[in-house]
Amino acid sequence: MADAPKPAKIATFGVRFESYDDFLVEYTDNLRRGFLLLPGVRSLEANQPVRVKLSLPNRAILYLSGTAVDLGADGGKGTLIQLAAFTAEQERIFGLCVNSVLDASTSPKAEPPPTRALNVLLVDDQASVRTELAAALRERGLNITTADNGLMAISAALKSEPDLLLTDVEMPEMDGWTLLRMARGRKKLAHVPVVFLTALSDDMSRLQGYRMGVDDYLPKNLSPDEIVARLQGVVARRAGLGAVENRGLRGDLQHVRLGSVLSFLEAEKKTGDLRLESGQDSAVLRLVQGTLRNVKNLGYAASAIDRVFDLLSWEGGQFEFFTLEPREMHDLTLEPLSITYLLMEHARREDEANESARLERLMASQSGSFDQDL
Repeated sequence: MADAPKPAKIATFGVRFESYDDFLVEYTDNLRRGFLLLPGVRSLEANQPVRVKLSLPNRAILYLSGTAVDLGADGGKGTLIQLAAFTAEQERIFGLCVNSVLDASTSPKAEPPPTRALNVLLVDDQASVRTELAAALRERGLNITTADNGLMAISAALKSEPDLLLTDVEMPEMDGWTLLRMARGRKKLAHVPVVFLTALSDDMSRLQGYRMGVDDYLPKNLSPDEIVARLQGVVARRAGLGAVENRGLRGDLQHVRLGSVLSFLEAEKKTGDLRLESGQDSAVLRLVQGTLRNVKNLGYAASAIDRVFDLLSWEGGQFEFFTLEPREMHDLTLEPLSITYLLMEHARREDEANESARLERLMASQSGSFDQDL
């Protein structure tokens, strides 16, 4: 008589979230789908039972059970556990923790400490623009120096490094594009934010600027108060990057549509992560050789493709692309999807929706006319 199989040894772990941000990442990536990543754990066997003591950032503690299902999760840095179905009480506790994240993000913030005035180098070949805009920005607390072309601006910046370069694009002797390229090519100025004050409106010109390292675009008819707010935002974002190397391109979806960004990445056969943020919503599109291979954070979408269509409808937000090496590529959950196909399908769906709305309006107007005739 054969011996009965021995029950698999139950492994026990403790997982603690030190911050709400750590919890939010794991909740959106795994917990809400019934999984949990055990970082640094590589000793489990497939289907091995696991028990976890989960310490949440609001000090709640949950005792969960499950089985090991992916021993190479997170690029081999951990093991993914499929959890047993949550009880109603566990769901309630998770909900309270998620609500704490939302409450923290919407609660009134303390007033930031006063900061020194920004030193801005304004570059424009028109004397009237330099005089009027400089005066308006000085009235709003900025320290302004001026230059009438890119060559003079580079010289001035090398002598006294500004906090930000605000420059026109079309100028004699040295235009804004050359100024941007020279600034990014010099170690002393490579980190200085550059903002284009321009009427450029086509996506490809703006995308080229972002690719070269421009930080923002401002229309020339923007009010001085809005200009100051945008410049302060640019400097704050740059400071937030710290010493982290920006290995790709980044910009504003108000200036460059997501479809244009994706078309560029497909044409260049780029490999990496395109990170998108708009308000409280965010997503990451992973591309390999210009094709879509994964969508992280589906939001309310039923599928990865539906999520891409949702993202393509965004009218604003930030994008940032990080180039990845082949050894960094993992978690490729999708078969290669053509960006061109996705953009064409999105356009087709939008056309159908617009036509349906047009027909509904037409039928409604005809119905109104019929009622009046009666």
